[in-house]
Amino acid sequence: MNIKSLIGKFGSGARSTNCLRVVVQPYALYFSPLEGVELPKRVSIESGDWQKILVETLTKANVNDLTIDVVLNSNLYQTYQIDKPNVPDEELGQTLPFLLKDLISEKITDIIADATALPNSNKLQVYVVPKALVFGLVQRLEKAKLSLGHVLVEDDVWGLAATDAERFVLLQRSKNSQYKVSAFIDNRCVFQRTIRGVTAPLVGVASSSLQLDGIALELQRSVDYLSSQLRGATLHHMKVCCDEENNDDLARELDERLSVKVSRLTDLPLESGELLTQYVADICDSGINLYPDHLRPKVERFTLNTVAAVCALIAVTLLGSYGYFTWQQVGLNAELSSQRSQEEQLKQQVQQLNQKLAKHKPSAQKVAAVERLKEEIRAKQDSLLAVSRFDDEQNVGYSGVMKGLAKLGRNDISLNYIKMSSDVLDLKGLAREPQSIPNWVNQFKNELNLVGRSFEKLKIGRNEQDVLTFELHTKEDKK
Repeated sequence: MNIKSLIGKFGSGARSTNCLRVVVQPYALYFSPLEGVELPKRVSIESGDWQKILVETLTKANVNDLTIDVVLNSNLYQTYQIDKPNVPDEELGQTLPFLLKDLISEKITDIIADATALPNSNKLQVYVVPKALVFGLVQRLEKAKLSLGHVLVEDDVWGLAATDAERFVLLQRSKNSQYKVSAFIDNRCVFQRTIRGVTAPLVGVASSSLQLDGIALELQRSVDYLSSQLRGATLHHMKVCCDEENNDDLARELDERLSVKVSRLTDLPLESGELLTQYVADICDSGINLYPDHLRPKVERFTLNTVAAVCALIAVTLLGSYGYFTWQQVGLNAELSSQRSQEEQLKQQVQQLNQKLAKHKPSAQKVAAVERLKEEIRAKQDSLLAVSRFDDEQNVGYSGVMKGLAKLGRNDISLNYIKMSSDVLDLKGLAREPQSIPNWVNQFKNELNLVGRSFEKLKIGRNEQDVLTFELHTKEDKK
């Protein structure tokens, strides 16, 4: 599926929610269901003026402010096939009437044409409708406060009705109309022919056998013609949808007489108009539309009165804006003057305070004297701290050691020399026996002030009286 088709499907879905679809058949009008609108599904048009009956039906149902899409039956438009011109697509709709001037009897200014490209071909399938038909419908709908949306053709709808095939031949007949043969490729109508001189029904009566053989011959000719003309698109299936016929019997009879398979178009027991109503919502915006945009009345948005009103509104807005900003500027200027006055006062205060500060600023001599005094104070504080620390060491260390030695007094140990400092304890004395010395030293661990004291040197000897002497040194003397 290409992008254009995808966008078209979304567009169709959007229109189907706010558009009323009307299918025009030779014998009746069929209305698609629409929420909030109560209309009959079918209205007969025995008088033939379907436009008048359409407007009367809508008016009677109090339908207004709504867009109407109309699906025309094949009796209301003509089809032609022409070579595709070298014209941009957006200009094709306005060019088509000039391309058809040799094929139609009407004036090119009196017709509306639209076309679709034929698959596997460089030709266009052109649909033509009288301009008076479309414009007459537009005027009648406008009087009823309605607007015409799209003017569609039933050939586009029939192409979607065969849900099981995209390429097929269709034998179709609406009530009060002629038998019609159409060919569809990729759901697009590429061929259409009316079979005249045949009356319904074709099956179910004694005289129908001859008619059935005749129409079968015409159908076979059409199939053979299509097979020779449509290259690469062979058609092997024919569908049947005829009003006032038993489509099952008709399909069976034709299947026996034709070289292609024949079956009914749908299993739904519906008339052609009802069936078209079922599928009309699936038509996308890429289909035929015989009321193109270039024919719609243009809304003059920039009239003289509109431009004058807009200019007046802009002038009033500008004057109001100018007055507002002028008033705002006056207020801001007053506030600016007040701020500048305060600024001048603050500058004067700063100058006065700087002058006072200069008077209170100390001289360099005084600052130097203060620094010298601070240094002197810090030196004295350090001295006091050292003395205090020394006193603490003396009180804690020396007296404690002496008390501890006194507590450990023994009969076999006598001290006659003690040397102490913060990290030195040297002892000299007399001992009765050599083993008394280590026994005495081992008792240091029981005294708080002596615990942890260790000696690096022990010297034992005897004096002149032959008494045992010892010396304990915490640090070995340096030689």
